[in-house]
Parts: sequence; C-alpha cells; structure tokens
Amino acid sequence: MQAGSFQLMKKMNQQIILKLIDDREAISRAEIAEISGLSPATVTNITRALLQMGLIRESREGESRGGRKPVLLELNPAGAYFIGLEWGIAELRGVLINLNREVIAYKAVAVESYDFASFLQLSTEIVYNLLKDSIDRSRIYGLGVGVHGLVDPERGYSLYAPHFKWRDIPVRRELEERLKLPVLIDNDVRVMALAEKWNGRKDFVLINTGPGIGAAIVLDGDLHYGRNYSAGEFGHMTVIKGGPLCSCGNTGCLEALVSTDNLVYRYKPEMKKEKSRQELDKEWLKLLDEARKGVGGACQVIGEIGEYLGMGISNLVNLLNPDEIILAGYFTAGVDLLLPLLRKEVEGRVLKIPGRELAIKVTEFGNQVGAIGAATMVLQDLFNFQEGE
Repeated sequence: MQAGSFQLMKKMNQQIILKLIDDREAISRAEIAEISGLSPATVTNITRALLQMGLIRESREGESRGGRKPVLLELNPAGAYFIGLEWGIAELRGVLINLNREVIAYKAVAVESYDFASFLQLSTEIVYNLLKDSIDRSRIYGLGVGVHGLVDPERGYSLYAPHFKWRDIPVRRELEERLKLPVLIDNDVRVMALAEKWNGRKDFVLINTGPGIGAAIVLDGDLHYGRNYSAGEFGHMTVIKGGPLCSCGNTGCLEALVSTDNLVYRYKPEMKKEKSRQELDKEWLKLLDEARKGVGGACQVIGEIGEYLGMGISNLVNLLNPDEIILAGYFTAGVDLLLPLLRKEVEGRVLKIPGRELAIKVTEFGNQVGAIGAATMVLQDLFNFQEGE
C-alpha cells in the first residue's frame, strides 16, 4: 500500500473509532472491533494513538464477558476545542465548545457598522476573549463562521449579503491570515440547522426570523444546499400577488410581510425609516409587549405573522414532509404569542398526511444556536462525525 493510501486509511479508521466512542459515550476496545469490523490489533494501535493525542481517555471498567473486566474508552472533553461565530445583522456572537459539544465560553458584541474590516476586528476581539481562560491554543482545531446571505463554503466567500451590502468577500482567507487558524464558513441559517442536527434531528426545516427570513432544510440527515448554495431562500416565497415591495425587487414576498422591520413599520407607519438597528430591535420588543397587553393594532400585526408565516410553513410541509419546523431568531421572543397562531394556521392549511404528527417548536439553543452550529461545523469537518454514517 502506498504511503498516501495508508495515511488515508489510518485517518478513516480514526474517524470510525472516534464516531463509535462518541455515539456510545463509553465503549471497550473489543466492542469497537466487533462493531467496526476492524481487527483487534488495528483498534489497539489507533486507540493508543488517540490516547496519546489526548482526544480520548480511559474511564471506568466495563462488564466482563469472562475474564478481566475491559477498560472503557470515552472522549476527552478537553482534548479539542472549536470556536464558532455567527455574523448576525444585530450582533456578532461567539462560542467556544469542547469535544463533548459543551459551551465553555460565550461572547456577544453589538454590530455598529457593516464594514467588512469592522467585522474582522470584532471577530478577532471575540476570539481572543473566548480563549483568554488558559485554553491551550494547540487544542484549538479551528473556527467556523455563519454568515448572513449567500455563501460559497468551498471557496470561503460571502457571495451576497444583502443587509451588509457585501458581494464576493473572501471571508475565510482574511480570517485565516488574521487569526492563524483553520476557518470554515457557511450561511448563518444552515449552521443553525447543523446545531439542531447534532441533537439527533434528521428531517426538519429551521426557519430563522428577524430583519430577514431564511430557512435551512435537513432531510434524512443531509443538509440541502441546492445547485449553487442558494437553497433556503424561504423569505422570498411569494404569498400575496401584488403585495408589498420586497428588498429583492419582487412583490408579495414573505419577508416583505413578516420581517421584524416591516412589521414594526407597519405598526408605526409614522416612524422614520432611518431608525438604527438597535432602535428597530427595541421597537420589535415593544410591539410584542403591546400585543400581550391586548393593544388592538399590535394584536393585528401579530395575527398577520400567524397568517402569512403559517401559509409559508404549510407550503414547506406539503412540499417536504418534515418531522419538525424549528423557529430561531427574533420570533422566539414572542413564542407565547406566535406558536399557538402558527400551529392553528398550519393545521387549517396543511394536507392531512404531511401534517400528521408535525411538530412546530423553538430552538433549544436560544440566541447561541448560530455560533454553536458554526463551531459544530468545524468539529464535523475535522472528525467527520456525520450523523447517519
């Protein structure tokens, strides 16, 4: 066997064993050999190397099948760390996770400017803040970034970020030069879906809500990208012919009807369009509070979310037949108001069989979902922990 082929086989076997240890939480060498089909000698050699690398450790004794009790192996949480950043419209959020996907540190910074250089500087500050607590830098396996808009993950480019007004920005190259770390990037909503996928979900659509509306589609455990990375432009589904003008130039798009900015301006038409991002976000929370108090105009606007977003979700369910619809982003602040409306609207519109046992819920990761998903992207890439393989 040539040297290159041998190294590839060794890497693949390492990934198989790491995945088994991750799945079983604690497993003996004999069980690894039995399940994987690898020879006991191969398992012994690879686990010895993984122990030396610090990626796994010996834990407790297992049940004996006759003879000595086996020593079980488990992942070493401190053996590797992964950084994730979400480049959001209002905030840059960062997390540091360990090999068990536990959040070790979290940092969020308000976005003051959409200038790319500003994002690079803020990202640098967040990364150094996350690493300040004596983390061995040699244990940092990379940085993942979820970027708003259309992203080419293979080239590491932001192709088009409408809210940032970016086109063809070499995000990965610039970050790698600045931080001296391996960097992966993808669309922000897709990395959110990756966080949910690692919770064991296999068939779902994640909908991110806020100033923009986007979706990520996971079917049979696979994240769907589309032919040129543009799958998931859910906000530009037409729901009203001749409806309000959308930022994309079309009329009647879902985003033109239920993005938080458009909802705020519809509720307060006298408000000037020059409001800052922070001011608009505060107005959104005020709108929710007034709806809770029963203010008529606010209740009407919230009802429109139920109607139009419910219509869009029904289309997705009839088309894709997922197990779950997961909401993330700004609408999660109004879950008490919105979930009952959405469930009622979808139940009344969706076909009987696709809608059977459908769950509509909110992400369990809160506002860290994008950053956690971005960090998970690095873990998945470096260790090939692919669900369902």
